[in-house]
Amino acid sequence: MSAGLIRLPWAGSAEHAARPAFVGAETITYGELAAHVGAVASRLLTIGAQVGDRVAIWMDKGPRYAEAILAALEAGCAYVPLDGGQPASRVQTILADAEPVVLFTDHRHLDALADAPLPGSIQAIVVTDRQSVRPVAVPVWSWDGFAAAEPTAVPDLDPDDLASILYTSGSTGTPKGVKITHRNLYAFTSWAREELDVGPNDVFAGHASFNFDLSTFDLFVAVAVGAALWIIEDAQARDVAALAGGIHEHGVTVWYSVPSILNLLARSGALTHETAARLRYVLFAGEVYPIPQLRLLAGYLPRGARLYNLYGPTETNVCTYHRVRPEDLDRSTPVPIGAPVGDARLSIVDEDGRPLEDPEACGQLIVEGDCVTPGYWRRENEPAAEGHRRGRHATGDIVSREDGLLVYRGREDRMVKLSGYRVELGEIEAAVLRHEDITDTAVVVDGEGSAARVTLYYTLRDGAHRPNLIELKRHCSRLLPRYMLPQVATCLEELPRNANGKTDYRRLGAGLAAPATAGQ
Repeated sequence: MSAGLIRLPWAGSAEHAARPAFVGAETITYGELAAHVGAVASRLLTIGAQVGDRVAIWMDKGPRYAEAILAALEAGCAYVPLDGGQPASRVQTILADAEPVVLFTDHRHLDALADAPLPGSIQAIVVTDRQSVRPVAVPVWSWDGFAAAEPTAVPDLDPDDLASILYTSGSTGTPKGVKITHRNLYAFTSWAREELDVGPNDVFAGHASFNFDLSTFDLFVAVAVGAALWIIEDAQARDVAALAGGIHEHGVTVWYSVPSILNLLARSGALTHETAARLRYVLFAGEVYPIPQLRLLAGYLPRGARLYNLYGPTETNVCTYHRVRPEDLDRSTPVPIGAPVGDARLSIVDEDGRPLEDPEACGQLIVEGDCVTPGYWRRENEPAAEGHRRGRHATGDIVSREDGLLVYRGREDRMVKLSGYRVELGEIEAAVLRHEDITDTAVVVDGEGSAARVTLYYTLRDGAHRPNLIELKRHCSRLLPRYMLPQVATCLEELPRNANGKTDYRRLGAGLAAPATAGQ
């Protein structure tokens, strides 16, 4: 890739062109990928797409999705990825906000948009799976028809040009788009290529949805080093048999996902020493990985395989990392989030924004450097916007230092008052997870003031005894003060997850998780 830019490397030998770029239900070589991406990028430019224009993609996960991303970047556009499982109403909101010039989709998703007008910015719709679709007010192309374009010179780009807009949940209920530049993406992917010894003989697993920032590692690092990428289809994302089978069949060497998926694989029995035999790097991010679960996973990995804990909100992508050491698996608390990635500058501040230099200090993590994105799409007047314009992001995460490494202590917005005490709900979760029969947990607070109740949701290992509320309180009382003990406990078959695989605290807080059994 060009220095500071995210584009498909074009120079390559005949040997490179014959190598598989994507594997799975179909195999696409690097030569085929270059041809597809070049042709689609040329068509985007032919119909008038300009540097910085948005290209939206809403379809099921697969090679065509990845090709559309790479083609948008090649043409100098910013890709706007939408998860195939998102409701049409949310997609309509995002399309109206992003105003893309082209929408890549399939007939099923296009049909779901039938009841609402598309934004006037859309000049073309490209349908990837068939030509016959319902009539719409803008030209509809088949993928093959759109890709039948004469080669066109691609524009010169600047590292600060927009590369993507990733939409996250907004506090008001309206999705907000995080603007990501080529510089931002390159800061992470270039670090990853230096830190990890990966190359053409590796096979990456693309588990994350393309609208999740974890996917930038899978796609951009893999193609930058000429590795193969197994794009895991939506239907396989939580199918442990399919995931384990794919790891074995495709010889996956690099895996990156949220911990909950890795834990699901490890405790299901689907992941075995034979299945994991070729794994060289296993990276996780997005949520805390409890030590008992991490220890279980490590037991399946081959000797020499490396475990990495990566950290960073969407507004910074990955800004810290920690290579898990053997002694980390003996900890009682989660592994550190570690040291800065690349040129990231990290500081800890108190409630008034003043830097805390004491080695024992605990406060909010502030991130500065090339990893920090320029802010939110069309939200230049938000309080955080000025910080982003200066390359500074206040994460809202509470951290401390441990032997020079950063340790995650929880979310500022998950800090609550109980009986007059400030309590980080993550500390209660960590205590519950030390129970030998519990595999996953989430804590929310119901009510306010004196009526506030600590409500615990948890899942059990297979065949385990289900502890009742009294037993759970007894367990937690050995680790927590009385005011932090759970007052309600509900056992679930599985914790609810959001589209990115993280615990869905909003559903739990709204009482939307149907309990399997409830503790009394």
